[in-house]
Amino acid sequence: MSEVMDDSKYSKGTGIFSIYKKVEFSDDIKKRCLDLLDLGNTSLLKNDFIILDFVPYPGLGNVGAGDILKYSWILSESHRVLIYDPKTKTLIDELYTCSPEKDGRLMFEKTNKLIGDPVKSVNIKEIVNKDMALQEEPDKLFHAVQEASKKLRMAPEANYCVSAVFFDIPDRKLDEDSLELMLTKALNKDDQKPVIESACRYDPQGYTYIHQSPKHFAGLHSYPGTLKSAHLSLIGSGNAIISVLEDVEDVVYKRRKTEPTISVKIVAENF
Repeated sequence: MSEVMDDSKYSKGTGIFSIYKKVEFSDDIKKRCLDLLDLGNTSLLKNDFIILDFVPYPGLGNVGAGDILKYSWILSESHRVLIYDPKTKTLIDELYTCSPEKDGRLMFEKTNKLIGDPVKSVNIKEIVNKDMALQEEPDKLFHAVQEASKKLRMAPEANYCVSAVFFDIPDRKLDEDSLELMLTKALNKDDQKPVIESACRYDPQGYTYIHQSPKHFAGLHSYPGTLKSAHLSLIGSGNAIISVLEDVEDVVYKRRKTEPTISVKIVAENF
């Protein structure tokens, strides 16, 4: 019998969500793409984050002049996404880091130095340890997504950033192939195209999955050791987010005999 890895050092990470207005990038589309890429890379490296992969949506290069750019980075410490709307000059920046040492502060300060201060910024503790969550934020815990939905009362068409953690996941469901299949099915069921996905498997600890489409951004990181949990960041409409959470809940806890525990937090709304 193999020894279970102790991943408890990742019990409490950090989430940062910021909104910047009047962000000017070049009118030249190719240069605009490169400017956004450079902003992400420069600020991440300032914080010593380790970049493992970069996912550009809808692409890097001669994309549409009015296309919203969603550029995400898979990190050794989890993920970051920058969403830029050239029509409104608005930039959304979302980071999830599981690292107890790299909390994103230096990345945030470097971003502000390059493009100015955000009009709104939210910094939250991301707890993926069930016992710690029960002690520190019991009001964020639910036994079903439907229960969370009733309490949070998310408007169907409004935009949200939501942080969710699924606890007590069976080992067979924490397998990366199972998670990728589960999320791909949940996120692609409405057939939004194009879809760009990327995944990174860590040996022996964890798995990170990024999904980008016209409708969603999703970033998942798993903790298959002693924590037995998975963190999921979602950006999209209220309807879309609840639908994805319900699909993930159905797959993760199917045939479970005891009540599941799920953490659901609204990080930001109406942006």
